Amino acid sequence: MAQGLTIMEIIPLHMAPEYAPILAHWSFMEWYRTRSIDFTLVLRAYQERAHSEGIPLSFVAVDGSLPVGMVTLKLDDLWSRKDLNPWLASLFVLPQYRKSGAGHALVRAITARAKELGYERIYLFLGQHDREWLEGFYVSRGWAVVENAVDNDGLETKILAYDLGR
Repeated sequence: MAQGLTIMEIIPLHMAPEYAPILAHWSFMEWYRTRSIDFTLVLRAYQERAHSEGIPLSFVAVDGSLPVGMVTLKLDDLWSRKDLNPWLASLFVLPQYRKSGAGHALVRAITARAKELGYERIYLFLGQHDREWLEGFYVSRGWAVVENAVDNDGLETKILAYDLGR
């Protein structure tokens, strides 16, 4: 948990487009640097999200003026299951802010926005790092494992779903 944590805000990226390069950097370093995806593609995706209120959309957790976490709502995130939408994707919180409530607040922001958009259910698939911890994080917040699947790199993963209570 961050020391001296101030009241954190969760804001849509389109309301703070200056954070797009930082979010792109986090995303690239966390999920894409070992894959054959160029940083400029990741940066372009976040720049587009920074100038749109539609899906895909990202939220950023901000402590004062410091961005400390992010999450995205997108369509067709798991290529093998394009029949399931929308997806919570790219949840990331700076290490020193983990266990501070930032991740939980970001997930709440995405689920609330998905509900506002009229969705009844939202999905995610687990990344390859810290899978057991991530599964526990989501399950303890009301998500349920719905099936085993193969991720976009051909590796085993799990799909989780959250009912939005419409």
